[in-house]
Amino acid sequence: MFFDDINEAPKDPILGLTDEFNKDKNLNKVNLAVGVYQDDNGLTTTFESVLEAEKILLDMNIPKSYKPIDGDKEFLNKSIEMVLGEKILHDNESYPIALNTPGGTGALKLVSEFLNNFSSKSTVWFSNPTWPNHKPIFEASGFNTNGYEYFDKEKNIVDFENMINSIKKIPAGDIIVLHGCCHNPTGCDLSNDQWDEISSVLKKNNIITICDFAYQGLGDGVDEDASGVRILSEKLEDIFICSSYSKNFGLYSERVGCLIYKSGDENKSKKILSQLKKTARTIYSNPPAHGSEIVKIILNDENLKSLWLKDLSSLRNRIREMRVSLNSNLIELGCNKDFSFIVDQNGMFSFSGISTEDVQKLRNEYSIYIVDSGRVNIAGITSKNINYISESINKVV
Repeated sequence: MFFDDINEAPKDPILGLTDEFNKDKNLNKVNLAVGVYQDDNGLTTTFESVLEAEKILLDMNIPKSYKPIDGDKEFLNKSIEMVLGEKILHDNESYPIALNTPGGTGALKLVSEFLNNFSSKSTVWFSNPTWPNHKPIFEASGFNTNGYEYFDKEKNIVDFENMINSIKKIPAGDIIVLHGCCHNPTGCDLSNDQWDEISSVLKKNNIITICDFAYQGLGDGVDEDASGVRILSEKLEDIFICSSYSKNFGLYSERVGCLIYKSGDENKSKKILSQLKKTARTIYSNPPAHGSEIVKIILNDENLKSLWLKDLSSLRNRIREMRVSLNSNLIELGCNKDFSFIVDQNGMFSFSGISTEDVQKLRNEYSIYIVDSGRVNIAGITSKNINYISESINKVV
């Protein structure tokens, strides 16, 4: 009687591939689609620093009662310091506030719902290309969306001239979503000078700015990767930052995220925090606590923090090694396509330039799963599967 006319929803363009991968009987199958880090054995192992923090947390015997709507204050302060720098909380001209959210996606959803309450007629602008879930999140909140130029597919670099020119055309009061580092899906990031120029345009044109910051520490380092976000924060009166601990702490299933807002007006920051808490109450009410407690323990303990930075460095270096090895393999095989650009990209992903048709061939003939756009999760490549991947790509392209 009810719901008879409902159609089946299309599969998620990324997570849906994992369903196909799991059903695949090929023993050589490789999942390079989903954005999860794997070690050289193809396993998503837990950071040693996280394991140590969990032992401490278990001994603390913390009650399982609700956290405040915005989350644990100590965790929030550590998150603000990690993203905006350790001096930010002592800056008398900056007033950052934060909320612990269910992952970076939760932070994006929270800010999208909040902005729709106060700026519903704005259009939200994303880089072309961007993470596939960006548009659905904001469109589900009621926004119209559009795109600004970002990537030169021929040269496999940021097309900054077209990017800045397209941003200059965004109307005042509209909303822009920027990638803080390790751009997903291209892996191509902006220089500090480019960040500085963009921030000047955003300020001059009164564009509401959101920075999606899901990969801090996976590019060049924790502070190095935050340079763009900090330039924006210093130059703009208002900025929203959506931070995630899924990748840089390996806490994927714990859903640890943080929405940070920074203003130069203390009273405005307090009002916006109150409205964000009101909005959060209607979405998820209170944030999950376990993962944020782990992060707090690690960032509060110098020994554990050093161990975490070591864990993160190992992760970052392995990804770089796989980039170099994949390119070297393809050169040795005499591949018709030049893949040298992947060595210069940052983070987990590479916008490989492999066509949709060739992506389908890799999937159907070799059981190598890549997103239709050609995005490759470099972190899914290991010393054990890299030869098979290289040979398969060489045969297809």
